[in-house]
Amino acid sequence: MPAPDSKPRLVILDSHGILFRAFFALGSVPNPLTSSKGEPTFAVYGYAESLLHVLEMLNPTHICAAWDAGGKTFRHEASEDYKATRRPTPPDLLPQMARVREMMDVFNIPVFEQPGYEADDLAGTLSRLASEQGIETYIVTLDTDLVQLIGPRVNLFMFRPYQRDVVVYDEAK
Repeated sequence: MPAPDSKPRLVILDSHGILFRAFFALGSVPNPLTSSKGEPTFAVYGYAESLLHVLEMLNPTHICAAWDAGGKTFRHEASEDYKATRRPTPPDLLPQMARVREMMDVFNIPVFEQPGYEADDLAGTLSRLASEQGIETYIVTLDTDLVQLIGPRVNLFMFRPYQRDVVVYDEAK
């Protein structure tokens, strides 16, 4: 934990992005992790591993998770073609999403989701509000589309565990 007199640092987790990356990276290996009851757990493991590394590396004073609420967003109303070619969520991922939500509860990490919006939208809103209050913010994601959210005190932290590196984008970069 940071020293009590340290400046506030907010970490916003792009939960869907982190979870999907873990699902596809760790689910493609032979015999992916499962529970003793046969429930798939490999994406949960990948998310948890990423979370623990991010906590250690960024040492936030505050943390939250941005989450897609599911269903259509305002972008679907703007264009019928929005995500028209996207495949449905893999069935093995659905129970793991629920487990990650349980993990957020156990870690006491607030989850922000809003019908009609994606996690990206919420991360952008939260980071802007934090920046306006002088809070250093890191959006943890693997989605380079979020580079557009970088601004004063808003950074993009790309923890890439499967490449074994980190890329941090700030205004200068």
